Amino acid sequence: MLRNLTLTSMETDATEFTVSYWKLDPGDSVAEGDEVLVVESVDEKTALTVTSPFSGTLVEVVAGEETSVRPGDLLGRFEVK
Repeated sequence: MLRNLTLTSMETDATEFTVSYWKLDPGDSVAEGDEVLVVESVDEKTALTVTSPFSGTLVEVVAGEETSVRPGDLLGRFEVK
């Protein structure tokens, strides 16, 4: 089953972020709670990690590096069991 990873509300009041880098490549496995990518708040210039809410395999990166994202935006897709 495919599951979408979206940007949730972060530990900040910032509303716009830039994807700094992914810690995974398509085909890599992830466990629930693992760090999968790093985003930087545009206003505060603070780096924050995004963790996976499920276990599975990354099948698609939707928001690549240097992409501007907001809470609720789709970041990637995972195949979960």
